[in-house]
Amino acid sequence: MIKRLVLPLVIVVSLILTACGGAAPTPTPSATPLDVLKFAGHYEGSWTNSKTGATGPATFDLVVDEANKKISLTLDMGGNYLGLGDPPPATIYATYDDYFARITGNDPHFGEMNVIIDGDGNIDGEFKNVAGGMVPLLKYTGVVGNGHINTTYVVTFPDGTTADAILVAEKK
Repeated sequence: MIKRLVLPLVIVVSLILTACGGAAPTPTPSATPLDVLKFAGHYEGSWTNSKTGATGPATFDLVVDEANKKISLTLDMGGNYLGLGDPPPATIYATYDDYFARITGNDPHFGEMNVIIDGDGNIDGEFKNVAGGMVPLLKYTGVVGNGHINTTYVVTFPDGTTADAILVAEKK
């Protein structure tokens, strides 16, 4: 039924995680300096669609390049993620300064990305036109820190309906 679930950030993430062509989230100044090294490492967890119960594995590898103030984040979302099957792993990149990490740009799988992570590990962002527009919008909020990634995200489908999902992962 949920043939349309493909990425959490997300990312992370993000993982972490989000957009060209729209207004970027304006970061609220954080009193906490960003120590990206405490977020670096390999994370394993899962995503779950809160509406349907669909779930799948999620892994993240976050590598920091201190000399150039850049981060690479390799995401592997398993299962029938966003209803698009099991997408291949994807690597996205971020830049950072003393207070924020920013993931911006465009990726064939994740679309237009605009994600902010502050010094406290708060994640705020969005991905537009995921999988070539099959998922017009993913909005992420969450926290990375203390060896964990915990995010919630809202998936907006082309017909305007939405689905809530969660992504949790632990540093290994």
